Amino acid sequence: MSYHAKLRESKRCENCGHFVEKQFCPECGQENVETRQPFYHLFTHFIADFLHYDGRFWKSILHLLFRPAKLTKEYLAGKRKLYVAPVTLYIFISFITFFIPAILPDLNTKEILKIEVNNDENNNNNGDLTNSDIPDGEKDKDAQEKTSRQGSEKNINIKGKEIDTQNFDIDKWKERIIHDFSKAIFLYMPFFAFWLWLFHSKKKWYYFDHGIFTLHFFSFILLSSLLFIVINWLSSFLNFNISFVKAMIILTAFCYSIYYFFHSHRLVYQESKAISRLKCSFLFIINSFCVLLFLLLYILVETYISNAVLFNEFMNALKKT
Repeated sequence: MSYHAKLRESKRCENCGHFVEKQFCPECGQENVETRQPFYHLFTHFIADFLHYDGRFWKSILHLLFRPAKLTKEYLAGKRKLYVAPVTLYIFISFITFFIPAILPDLNTKEILKIEVNNDENNNNNGDLTNSDIPDGEKDKDAQEKTSRQGSEKNINIKGKEIDTQNFDIDKWKERIIHDFSKAIFLYMPFFAFWLWLFHSKKKWYYFDHGIFTLHFFSFILLSSLLFIVINWLSSFLNFNISFVKAMIILTAFCYSIYYFFHSHRLVYQESKAISRLKCSFLFIINSFCVLLFLLLYILVETYISNAVLFNEFMNALKKT
């Protein structure tokens, strides 16, 4: 949006050379304005563009959270300039959902470090007395037990068969799963849209239409997850660790997600409450099973990528059991 910029005196488009009668070139669409501007013009241009996008973005977010099916119905009706496009909205929400938690300070790590520092100070204060009272034989025995215990913690026992996990980096494995989780969700979305298409085949809708509903619903799920993560982090930051409150937040988010799916489904597909609820119930059961199976396969693939040897040993141990 550069409507505030000064128009050029020349009526020839700088891009294609076509005659420009008013503000925009009728051939290529470029605005016929002065391209060399002072810094404050560039700054105000940036602010105008940001506020224009920001207005559409916040409008889309509010509708996405509190007005189920609103974005889908508006988009399918052809009203697409007032809101952020479904794919753009999903990509942006997916990015911030996995970016913001990554930059939040790990409060649990700080607490663990604080406890370890306190324990080390206590051990240093009482270490001489404790070591002097313990005989040498007892010290060697304790050291052996500690070593064997640490070694056993690195093994997985399956029906008497121990699998060595010493070379398996569990932190790297978790980081990889979290990093690629958005890709796994994105890969499942076509299956979610397929079930919608199958249950509503009589409407003769395009698969694309069901895909728009899927994009908006999964954007809502990701955004809800982000809000829960931020609220949980804030409660820990403010030392507001009440399990009952956290449990109520989880229960509320879960119930609202189910209500959101049922309500938005009925509004988009314009069916009676009884038929819509029946179809939603079947869709919920089928997708729950498919999601669990899909996530299991996803974790197995990530484990294989992280450590193929460990994965093969683990699968062989399971086969023998």
